[in-house]
Amino acid sequence: MITEALHLNQYLAGFTISIVLSVFLSILCKRFNILLDHPSERKEHSKPVPLVGGLVLFAFVIYLKSSYGFSDLKRELALYIVFGIGLIDDLIELPYYTKLVLQSIAGLLFVSTSHFIFTNNFGLDNLLTFLLFVALLNAFNLIDGINGLLVGVAIIYFAFKLDFVYLPVLFVLLFFNIFDRLFMGDSGAFLIAYLLISHQNTTRDLTKAIVFFGYPMYEIASSFLRRLVLGKNPFKPDRFHLHHIGTLLFGDVFFLIIAYSLTLGFVLLSTKKFGLFIYLGISFLIFFFQLWFIRNNRFINSNGVSKGDEGNLEL
Repeated sequence: MITEALHLNQYLAGFTISIVLSVFLSILCKRFNILLDHPSERKEHSKPVPLVGGLVLFAFVIYLKSSYGFSDLKRELALYIVFGIGLIDDLIELPYYTKLVLQSIAGLLFVSTSHFIFTNNFGLDNLLTFLLFVALLNAFNLIDGINGLLVGVAIIYFAFKLDFVYLPVLFVLLFFNIFDRLFMGDSGAFLIAYLLISHQNTTRDLTKAIVFFGYPMYEIASSFLRRLVLGKNPFKPDRFHLHHIGTLLFGDVFFLIIAYSLTLGFVLLSTKKFGLFIYLGISFLIFFFQLWFIRNNRFINSNGVSKGDEGNLEL
């Protein structure tokens, strides 16, 4: 009974905190012209949008920690570093190599202090955990390319982990995000990735974790490989991501349904005996389709821009 009341209070607090802070921070950002994603030739929105989704989620995380009592700061230092990297990047746009160095520091702290190690008895468990940690931070950031994608995928993941405490916040953020009232920003993407990878219900089996996080993992792996195949800098952004091609073919709403379905499918596949092999097979099929589309579609130029849409780009 006490636990149910506590959960109810947390749900109400999450709903209230997210609405109040989303509105307040958005007004504040516009008033002082800070933390705004301004329209440009590489953006699709037509007016400045506050990058406050990460701040709202972080405020709720702090609320939860204060409710249960803050644990050892050293043990959770990686959390604050990860969020800080994203927030600084939202403010001044850090070079990719600077972010990678800072993420690596956070990854080393995570491996050394959290006692959360993915294992498949390869003898390289610490290294593989570190690499997956850094990869997932960037993977979740990569899927934050259209409204509703990152937050919707996060909702699916938290639901399957049977952790419903974050859902009121995420549903509020999804609503504001869908209607261009706020973006999650790098701080939001990195924070979501950290909360999921460090979650107590996340499997410790490395191969199952890769399949569970199959959608963002596909995006980062395919992006790196695709750019190499196309003779591009693997660290240089383009508009060949699955969500760019998908929205071009199907529109935003239908592609979100496809992406959510793909996420659900990979989550369910992660529990199967030969899930990794099936996942790799599906991933290769999607990857070859992307390459075929890029090379054969006359409406896409060499920079990944649909003709007639050169003035509406985003990373």
